[in-house]
Amino acid sequence: MTKHKSLSRILPWLLLGIILAACSPQSTEAPTITPTASEQAQSSATPTPTQEPISETVSTETTEENPQQTPTMPIYIPLDPEDWQNWPVIPGLSPQMIDLYKHGLELGRDPHAFSVIGDCQSSPTYFLSIYDEGRYALPEGQEYLQETIDWYAGSFSHLSITVKNGMTAPGVLNPLWRDIQLCESNETPIICEVRVNNPSLAIISLGTNWLPSTSYDQYVDYLAEIVRLLLSQGVIPVLSTKADNIEGDYSRNLAMAEVAAEYSLPLWNFWAAVEHLPNRGLDNTREDVYLVHDGWDVRNLSALELLDHLHKQLLESEE
Repeated sequence: MTKHKSLSRILPWLLLGIILAACSPQSTEAPTITPTASEQAQSSATPTPTQEPISETVSTETTEENPQQTPTMPIYIPLDPEDWQNWPVIPGLSPQMIDLYKHGLELGRDPHAFSVIGDCQSSPTYFLSIYDEGRYALPEGQEYLQETIDWYAGSFSHLSITVKNGMTAPGVLNPLWRDIQLCESNETPIICEVRVNNPSLAIISLGTNWLPSTSYDQYVDYLAEIVRLLLSQGVIPVLSTKADNIEGDYSRNLAMAEVAAEYSLPLWNFWAAVEHLPNRGLDNTREDVYLVHDGWDVRNLSALELLDHLHKQLLESEE
């Protein structure tokens, strides 16, 4: 796998301090809701999970003769969710997700658009917007990533309706968390985001704000409901592990891997991406929840590599 190289310092410490000071785990969860009739109908049309857990492996080696050569496409093979710590950083796409992508295009999904679902640490202010704003320098040998930056232009700086301070898995499904200026009165944030942004992919980065004392099974159920709604809309859910372990047992990352395996979804193993950083790129002065600069450099570059691999696999599937 290509070793991450730190990008130039892209954000001043003061800006991060101001933004993240308001980005702390919430003490309560969003109330449980019953899906609307339209959402229930959408969920009933969702493809059923695969019988065997499936996940992915990836090879990102470039050749010595041509260091700018695009890395080898990931290979999709079965993996055990219990072994999620050894899953590759960048996933491959299952045949089911490639078929879903094609179905999404038939529904009118935009192949140049992606959405992000997460808390304030997924805000474009410091996650991905650098690629729309030109505030980046691609590492030597990875200039090929520019093609993907151009392909998804506009999405990197898009503020998703499903990205808010304190956002949780149940919050994504609760109309109380919607943007009242953009969403209909009974519309959930996730359905509103799909309608407004029309993405073909959605990166799901949740878990830090889920109370450690809450049921693991309940968390899995909420994640699965989010996944089913996206699948019913022809949007590929891309799950993500997190660097922090605020819950103490990495159960939120295990839940991500379990749902990814059950539904044959790609899993971006960000936890593994920061493994080489001191303290996994987390700020030990802030409860090991927020990333330091090196952590943000890896997060942005790794997410771009993720999008690059997914984009190129999907393009190959259309040939």
